[in-house]
Order: sequence, then C-alpha cells, then structure tokens
Amino acid sequence: MCSSSIPDRQESSFVRRGPRWCWGRWVSGLAIVLLGLVVGPSPAVAQLAPFASVTEIIAPPETPATTTTYLNAPYADPCDATAATGFENCTAPGGVNLTFGGGEARILQAVVAAGDRFEPAIDLLPPAGLPQRIVFRRVGPPLGRVPGQERFQLFYESVLVDVDLAANATDTIILGPSEINSVEAALLSRSINRGIDNVFNNVSISVNNQDTRNNIERIDYLIGNPGVQLAAADVGNVGFLIDERGGNDPFGIAAVTAIDPVTGDPTAYGPLVQVPANAWGGSGNIGVELTSAVLRRDQDPLVPPPVPPVPDFLPSHPVPLQSVRGIFFPINSLLPDPQSTQPFFGYSLFAADVPAGANLVNFVAFPTDTIGLAEANNGAPAPGGLDLVAGGFGLIRRVTTVPPAGNLSLVKRITNLFGPANLPNFAQVVGDGAGLTLLQNNGLGQGIDVIDDPSVQTSDGIEYTIYFANSGVGDANNVVLCDQIPIGTTFNPNSFGTGEGIQAIASSAPAGPVVNYTNANDGDPGQFIAPGAALPPFCGVNQGNGAVVVNAGTVGSNQVGLIRFRTTVD
Repeated sequence: MCSSSIPDRQESSFVRRGPRWCWGRWVSGLAIVLLGLVVGPSPAVAQLAPFASVTEIIAPPETPATTTTYLNAPYADPCDATAATGFENCTAPGGVNLTFGGGEARILQAVVAAGDRFEPAIDLLPPAGLPQRIVFRRVGPPLGRVPGQERFQLFYESVLVDVDLAANATDTIILGPSEINSVEAALLSRSINRGIDNVFNNVSISVNNQDTRNNIERIDYLIGNPGVQLAAADVGNVGFLIDERGGNDPFGIAAVTAIDPVTGDPTAYGPLVQVPANAWGGSGNIGVELTSAVLRRDQDPLVPPPVPPVPDFLPSHPVPLQSVRGIFFPINSLLPDPQSTQPFFGYSLFAADVPAGANLVNFVAFPTDTIGLAEANNGAPAPGGLDLVAGGFGLIRRVTTVPPAGNLSLVKRITNLFGPANLPNFAQVVGDGAGLTLLQNNGLGQGIDVIDDPSVQTSDGIEYTIYFANSGVGDANNVVLCDQIPIGTTFNPNSFGTGEGIQAIASSAPAGPVVNYTNANDGDPGQFIAPGAALPPFCGVNQGNGAVVVNAGTVGSNQVGLIRFRTTVD
C-alpha cells in the first residue's frame, strides 16, 4: 500500500457557527490512497511498427453551438425499415421530428499512442492542427436520386431514437452534434461524434436497404504551399491521426509530397501504406463510444427551400454502439529518410483494394467496384468499409510521456444548509484548475468553500460534497476516499433514506446517476465508521468523530464523481 497526498488540488470548506468558527479539519482527515500502482517504461515510436494504434482518445463533451429541429421531416429513400436493424417506421407516412445539437459535441483534445500523449500541432497548422481543405475524388456516374447530383453521407451520434408504430405517427430522432450541411466542413471540424459511413463503398447494398454506395475513390487532406517541413528530430514525434467508428476496416494512406502550384492538387506521393483491419488496436471504450444514425443527401439543397424547411441530410438507418478507434502515423512511417525531412502537403486516403505500386495521382484508374460491406465480402472486412470519424484527421505532435497514474483532484464544498432562512447561492462554482474545469464540463463542482452568512446554529444541517476528477491521461487505480466528520457536528445516518447516509456518483464520463450507499460495511462501496472506532491508517490522525469511507475504485482519465453526506450541528 502507498499513501499519497492529493496530486493536483485540495480545497477545504468551513462555516461560521454563531460567534465562533467551526471547521472540520478535513484537510488532514480527507485522504486518498492509490493501491498496487505498477508503472513500466513507455516505448518510443522508433521501437514500434511503422504506425501506432491509439490506446486512449481524450475528447471531453461540449455544448453544441446550435440546436435545430425539423418537424415531420422525411426519411431518406431508400431507408432501412426493419425492426431489428432500422428505423421501423421510416417508410410510413408520418415522418420524423429530427433534432440536431440535442446532445453533446465531443471535441478532440489529445490521444495516447505508444505510451505518449499527442495533441494537435497548432504551431505547424494553426489554428487547430487541421488540413486547410478536403477534396473527394470521384469516378463514375453520380448516385444521387436527382440525375447529375452526387450522393453525400454523414453519421451523427444519436441521443434518442423513438419510433412510433401507430398509424401516421411521427417518430423522434435526436442527434448529439450541431447540424452541418457539408461533409467537407464536418471533416474539418474538431467534433469527433460525426463522420462518413462506408466511405469507399462503390457497389454494396445491404439486404435491409442500407444504401451507402458512392463513387469516391480518393480523399485528399491538403495543406497549401509551402507545406510543412520537419527537422530530423521531429519525424517520429509529428504525424497524422486517423479515427474510425468501430476500428475494424482496412484502408490505404500516402503522404502528399508535391502539389500543383495553381490548383493545389496532389502531383506526387510517398509510398502507399496499406493498413490491415486488425491494426486499430485498443479494446473496449478507449474514450469515445457512440450509437449513431446515418443520414444521406441525394441531391443539392432545394432552391427555394421548401416550407416547412427540410434538412439537407435525411435519416437512412441506425448503427448500434461502437467505440471510436485511432491510428497515429508519424511522418517517418509515411516517408523514408531523407524524404521525411522534406516539405509535405498533407495526405490521401484510399480503399484497401488500391494495389501497391498503383499510380496514386491517377485516381481514375482505381477499382470502381469496391465492396463496402462485410456481408457482401463473405463476412471479411470490406476494402471499402472505412467509417471515417470527423475531427481527428489533423497533424498531431508528441507533447509528453503519459504520467504513471491519473492526475486526481479532490474538491470539498458545502452544497446546502438546512435551518437558516436565507441561503447563499450553492449553484456557483468557486476556484479554478484542471480538475475543477473537468468537473464543470460534466455539470459538477458547485458549492461554496466559505460561508460567513448565515451563521449556523445548533440542530442546523450542513451538506458536504467531495468532488473528484481525473484530469490526467492515465487511470488512477484503486482509489479510496476517507473524510472525517467535522468536529462540532454529528453524521446524519438517514439523510438519503433509512440507513443511507452517503450519496455518490461513481467515477464516470459523462457524470453518471446519483446513487445512495448504506452506512454499513456491506456490498456497496461506502460505509460510515462510527465515532470512537478505529479508522484505516490512510484516514490520518483519528479525530474521534467518525468518518465516511468510499472505495471509488479506478477513476479513468477524464472521469469525475462525488461523495456527499450531511451533518447536524451539535
């Protein structure tokens, strides 16, 4: 066992009691224990394969910029109307009430790969480390429903899908990020809970009418003149990040080494790097997982727009819960020495059936019969099935080695008084720091650290809340919290129910539901140790007034939680 002081920040709370100060000496009483921490060295990228799978994605939620609702909007045609895999009511007359921006935008801040943290290289590609433009190179006839119109697709994280099977009923679909009417603009945003479905699928239609076909043969992520040039010391520290929903599809990638000075289009490439389906790595939720709805635009926006307005992208089919996966391509994995220290101008993505040695500039010669669905490929990963995630395609730079454990912050606040008539504003957030910012982003951190007015009297109640937040990039493992009951007060054993004097939000991101713990040392993570009883050593010097002890377990990166209890003034 190893005992630790709070790595980031610890703040106390006290109230004024009548003519004297009363505080709980909780600074010495609140303790954190990290058990069984084992740390090994982080390998350097040079010791890895040519590219590295991402093991953690750090993308905290933000409130969408806008919210837009379309009433009685149509579904895409065709759409998947099957009960098991689709929007079961999508071919009925009722339509759908479709809301964009009804949830959260997940904004990419950093990733962890090869044991290190990488952040957008805003010094090389301001302001966000993203390429300056994206171009879809297409071959063959357009697939839009209107002759001559191209087809475009986007998937959005879905918050709610409510299909009403009553006659002429209207369904409800709520999508997390704000509406965006251009695939290019979506991919150049930093929100990673949008993307493109089966981006290189030329020919495959599912048996359930999930039509994701398109005529895209190459996607260019382009940087204009003079490009980006790296020193030899940086070619393994700077590179491109590719993210996919599901992390189970092959593709190809090549660096752009020259562009036309007038058009900015690629004129030369480095070698084609072929990425197998099993290269994504990671297991479980590495930071972002989502259910999604695929939307399709089969024609340009109507002019003049219809009344009432209709969204440009219409719902086609849902996709069940999948985790986002990523791969980091350092420049020296795309360009050999000495080419890796010469200017480069972005990169292009290719279907997995583009062969090694192909003329990458001449995309019109690429296969135009690329299979995009595993069900059409004998169950194997399809060469055109890449489900590109938006917002993760920029230039990133190694910034630091991942700390051996999470950067756990504890913040104690008074969050309610019971008895005084005039109460202060407990909804405010006091203080600063990375931990408190993370708490605020998850709707937590409220309360006051000092209360002068009103003063508390005998039999008044005081509610204390201890917030915890891991703003680091590694897990804080085996965390146990102990808070001794402030002297001059008595623990209320039935604050939240009979025998339930402890309330909590278990470590989660976003913050999970509030639950109650019993006071007994039973099956739940919390217990109250009565005054006079022995305390665990990590609680510090025993104040003799009892303590709340909660086993928080593993607090993952960007996870938050709280412990809450109430006391009565003696």
